[in-house]
Amino acid sequence: MLDATLLNWLKMTFEAAVDVRLARIEPDESLVFQPHVADVVVETWMGARLYVYCLQEPPKVRDLRATLRENTRHGIGTLFMAMDKLLPAHDDTVKPSDWQTALFLLQDNWIYSVGVDARGACFLRQVHFTPTAQADEYRCWHLNDFKIETVVVRQRELLETALKGRWAMGDIASPSYKRRINYERTTQRFHYSTKQTHPASSRPPSDRLLDYYHMLGLGDKPSEREVKAAFRRMALQVHPDVSALPRSEAERRIKELNEAYEYIKDYHGWG
Repeated sequence: MLDATLLNWLKMTFEAAVDVRLARIEPDESLVFQPHVADVVVETWMGARLYVYCLQEPPKVRDLRATLRENTRHGIGTLFMAMDKLLPAHDDTVKPSDWQTALFLLQDNWIYSVGVDARGACFLRQVHFTPTAQADEYRCWHLNDFKIETVVVRQRELLETALKGRWAMGDIASPSYKRRINYERTTQRFHYSTKQTHPASSRPPSDRLLDYYHMLGLGDKPSEREVKAAFRRMALQVHPDVSALPRSEAERRIKELNEAYEYIKDYHGWG
């Protein structure tokens, strides 16, 4: 059973989101038969329901699919989280297990991680998986102190994966995080300083810059040559014309990769 302190913290965290009407840790009374009992049941002001599951042991992919199928059939969104101990540490390079691969493809290349730190404080973070030059190998990086600012249920279709199908999924990515990931160069250019107006070397690196370095599998102070090489290597892996990924997934990844590369170039004033 999930630790009561963490369970109540999650409940209060969801309740604090503006979209949420209520969150509870009791079973959903509206369903008589519940083969998969959620840890947190969330209802939004728009009438959507979301079941949140905190995985305490490595799950079987068939069980993940069964949960998705049952909830989607009843019009209920699903959100999987995993206890922090089940996921790679920050900056680890790993070959994910089958369930880890299934979850990060289901949830936009990250897995939500929950736990209690050494000080006894509960936390929610995103563990991101970025492909490396090696087949089936990923570099993991963490976005800590993730804040739930919105809760919606959306339809998500997966093709050619272990969780192939069209599922009702919970989306809790904050607007600020989405703005960073979906960064648009044309609307953000005025925030940058070029080498001519303000040398980048005199500024501390931003969180966004470091995240993009990590997306490319780089350290915190890569050279221009290293950035270019990493971008080209990863572009050859994820470009829709050559990638083994489903085309929609490959198109999304190459877009994110291009946004990261353009941001890094603009930050440093590289041509």
